[in-house]
Amino acid sequence: MVLPLSEIFDQLPIASVEFDIQRNDAVDITGAGEIFQMNQADELWKASVTLGAGTHNELKQAAALIRSLRGAQQPFLMCDPTSLWPQADPRGLILGSAYVQVRAIGASRGVLHMSGLPVGYVLLPGDKLQLTYGSPTKYAFHEISRIAGTDGAGNMDAAVFPWLPLDLPTGAAVTLIRPACPVVIAKDSHRPGTARRRVTENASFTVIQRRRRT
Repeated sequence: MVLPLSEIFDQLPIASVEFDIQRNDAVDITGAGEIFQMNQADELWKASVTLGAGTHNELKQAAALIRSLRGAQQPFLMCDPTSLWPQADPRGLILGSAYVQVRAIGASRGVLHMSGLPVGYVLLPGDKLQLTYGSPTKYAFHEISRIAGTDGAGNMDAAVFPWLPLDLPTGAAVTLIRPACPVVIAKDSHRPGTARRRVTENASFTVIQRRRRT
């Protein structure tokens, strides 16, 4: 089971984060200077997280939460703290309680076809979204690559990165407010912080996306 946002992410005093992609490519360069790149596996989201300085008790509690995940054994949902809602819709007030879903599966896995958005809604490059589907539940985490807007029926076709899952069905739920990625703690990355007088500081860890079913 993937732990919800409320259990780990919402409890951590995150001060800074670097959210990026880990590529899994093989690259060859010929004698003529030609570069050939082969994607050996799907890209994975990763994040380097630093926790804010706090009291010893506060950081001990955060460290205990992270240790309870037992390394990479227990996946949990995590947001990009800089992308908790679309850039053009601060706090998601325009989107409100709209139910957004995948309306169709197109020929290109680089385009997401959505329905249920407010008319005139806009997504900008860098906006994040979460796809939830299947049984047992699967999650996919993507970002918008090009500016996209809805038509008069609230439909939108948006370029996304990375490629959409091959098994993504129509009707899958699309989350735009607090979209989350299933992650695990990267091996040997957790640092509980250094205790100095009355504060503990420099606590950090790294997470990497987990694609397994829950």
